[in-house]
Amino acid sequence: MAKPDKISRERDIFKEFDLNIMLINERIRNHQRSIEKAKKMSGWNGPAGVNGIDYSKESGSGVHISFSEGLRMIQQDKERILELIEERNDLRKSKKRIKKIYESLTGYESRVYYFRVIRKMTQEAAAEEMSVSCRQLQRIERDMREKGLF
Repeated sequence: MAKPDKISRERDIFKEFDLNIMLINERIRNHQRSIEKAKKMSGWNGPAGVNGIDYSKESGSGVHISFSEGLRMIQQDKERILELIEERNDLRKSKKRIKKIYESLTGYESRVYYFRVIRKMTQEAAAEEMSVSCRQLQRIERDMREKGLF
């Protein structure tokens, strides 16, 4: 059985951050669509759509919900949007912090940080990639932890 190639297993924390941010943006758009749908289903079209009630029209065959139920659904979606925005902001801050730390490092510390934090490699794999012993890598990591970089 053939081994999976190294490229398919390669991980990058920045790609993961970007993917998670993109997914959060999509979830926010879905909640915004849900708000618009709840407004239509409850007959609440906002200030631009409020012109009065036309009693001459037949009621539509679509699904209708009560105003209070629509309001509850909208509030839940708005709360979830705020939570997602907070989560997205945290991801952006973490990405910026990791990038700033990485750019400030040099030498072995830079390579250890890259392999262990950014690429999320195990100690053994990172040590092999750097051509150092696992014990030496652990010493470098310990020093970095003491400096607050890890």
